Amino acid sequence: MDAVLLARVSTEMQEDGFSLDAQLDRLRTYCAKKELNIIKEFTFVESSFHGKRKKFYEAINYIKKQRKLTALVVDTVDRLQRTFNEFPMLCELIQQEKLIIHFFKEGMVIDKNCKSSVLAMWQFGIVSANMYAYSIRDNVKRSEERMLNEGLLPGPAPIGYLNSKEDGKKTIIIDPERGPLVKKLFEEYSTGLFSMDELVKKAKQWGLRNKRSGNPITKAQFADILQNPFYYGVMYYNKNYYPHSYEKLISQDLFDKCTEVRTGRFKRTAKRTKQPFLLSGLVRCKHCGCLLSPYMKKGKYVYMRHTSPDGCQHTSNVGENLIVREVQNQLQSIQFSDEQKQDLQKKLKTAYEKKYGNNKYQLEKSQTELEDLKENQAKLLDLLIAGTITDGVYKEKNNQFEQKKAQLENSIREMAEPDDSLDKAIDNVLNFSQNSFEIFKSSQIEEKRRILNFVFENFFMDGKNVEISMHKHFKLLSKIGACQDWCPEEDSNFHEKTLIST
Repeated sequence: MDAVLLARVSTEMQEDGFSLDAQLDRLRTYCAKKELNIIKEFTFVESSFHGKRKKFYEAINYIKKQRKLTALVVDTVDRLQRTFNEFPMLCELIQQEKLIIHFFKEGMVIDKNCKSSVLAMWQFGIVSANMYAYSIRDNVKRSEERMLNEGLLPGPAPIGYLNSKEDGKKTIIIDPERGPLVKKLFEEYSTGLFSMDELVKKAKQWGLRNKRSGNPITKAQFADILQNPFYYGVMYYNKNYYPHSYEKLISQDLFDKCTEVRTGRFKRTAKRTKQPFLLSGLVRCKHCGCLLSPYMKKGKYVYMRHTSPDGCQHTSNVGENLIVREVQNQLQSIQFSDEQKQDLQKKLKTAYEKKYGNNKYQLEKSQTELEDLKENQAKLLDLLIAGTITDGVYKEKNNQFEQKKAQLENSIREMAEPDDSLDKAIDNVLNFSQNSFEIFKSSQIEEKRRILNFVFENFFMDGKNVEISMHKHFKLLSKIGACQDWCPEEDSNFHEKTLIST
């Protein structure tokens, strides 16, 4: 009798005697003993519990085309099926004398004349396979719930992170190569200056690629990245949100800003143009509120025109150079001497430390706490030597002291290391402010647009009159050079805003 072999695994990683090669070896030996002539072998990776089972039906359709009775030889019942979905169809082929099924491990042969007890054994095998599949599913579900409640992700890490192991335990860490690039994507997109298509091209230039395939990320993948809260500390799994315990790649504020841009709620959205324009999406009419759209005239002059569909009596085309000239004038107004800069640095640092704490104070406090702990630890040893406490009590309390001591010593080491990040942040802000005019003049369009968004709050046109306003903290800086007596505390958020912006 001719025979068709069927070997199946659910996943490519399946081992423990159920690999495709192991199944085929057993089935070939079985066919040789039973004098069955192998005419076809079907091997595939496919679930018998989910999906349409395309590969399985390829094997069945092949048997249907045979002109004589054909044996289907499989390793076990669960390699053929785990549900009764295919049972009626297989029974019909058996009754039509098109098919005989050989189950190797169970030692069963199902044909038209088999005993009812053998048929019942086949059905029992299906029930057992079905129960096993559901049991696995329940175990997986319980394991997932436990992991999620512990802040662990039961699955592969998103792009920008890596699945890793620390001390033998599975964890997820930031990918040192791709993580910074994903963060950069969020930062660039949050400005509202770039479309998804533009940033996908940029990501390719930066070298951001999928780890497995090595291919650049697609626009669909970028959209998934922008909507994945995992990057700011929250897992979305099975339609629920769970806080995770891994390191955050971005802040929630940055994520929310990107969401505003993606959903069109960002106030500086503009119609995309093929050619990049400096003021696209920035300038509005003071009277009707509509955006002024840039266009090219004579191939080299850029003008701004109204886009209001209802018309506006204050409409007039304005040259881009008129607005740029006012921008440069305002940037030039941000002037202060090096002495004023040094004085400002001191006051900003004092104001910042007053609000967020002084590192030196925290260091001294931790050192005092460590000395007290060591003294208490010595007293505990004296109590043990005097016989006042038992050895068990001493060990338990001493372990608590040791853990706390390790934490304090680690904190002291970190605080004792020189930290000039605050000084650098303040210096960066003031250096940029002092040189903003020259930086703007020498920059390309993309960088110029960043400066406009960073420094200025509003761009309005009143007919042909330009009205531009700076953000509060830059407006204050523009006044410093002209004032003999100034104080950054005029705006309580001054130091905070400028440092965060940096």
